[in-house]
Amino acid sequence: MINSKSDYLRYKQMDAENGTFNINLKEYIFNDIWRFLRALRYAEYIHNTKRGTFWKAYKLYVKFRYKSIGKKLGFSIPMNVFGAGLMLPHYGNIVVNSRAKIGENCKIHIGVNIGADYSDSTKAPVLGNNCYIAPGAKLFGGIILGDNVKIGANAVVNKSFTGNDITLVGVPAKKLNK
Repeated sequence: MINSKSDYLRYKQMDAENGTFNINLKEYIFNDIWRFLRALRYAEYIHNTKRGTFWKAYKLYVKFRYKSIGKKLGFSIPMNVFGAGLMLPHYGNIVVNSRAKIGENCKIHIGVNIGADYSDSTKAPVLGNNCYIAPGAKLFGGIILGDNVKIGANAVVNKSFTGNDITLVGVPAKKLNK
């Protein structure tokens, strides 16, 4: 979570490095995904660090801006869910529950849904660092996944896999044997 200006700059730098964005004027203006990630991280920074009456109106503006960019691209990604180094290779439908917690260096493709449990909406997925989520994958419930987890295309993950360095595929997801 971003709690200081140095955190904000580190998150933004790691997002740029993982997204392989060239940090130049052309990318800064015309790359919509990079613009969304910057708006998301800035909204997190303002939301988590600024207090007072002046900041209330500014927080609303910053949140509106990041949400409108996300809506244009098809992203429903709430604040304070992802660690540094988030990579979104394509725009398209991505829905993430606000109670989910996902570690650093996560790569998410289109059609991914990370949602809460049907019967208890307070239970949402917790993913470790360096995860890869392929197109169309669905993760839901109070599941816990370890570090370096790869989730295959159209997999449905509805139970925990706490091991590290594993690949999950299928409906329902199962560990792929090496």
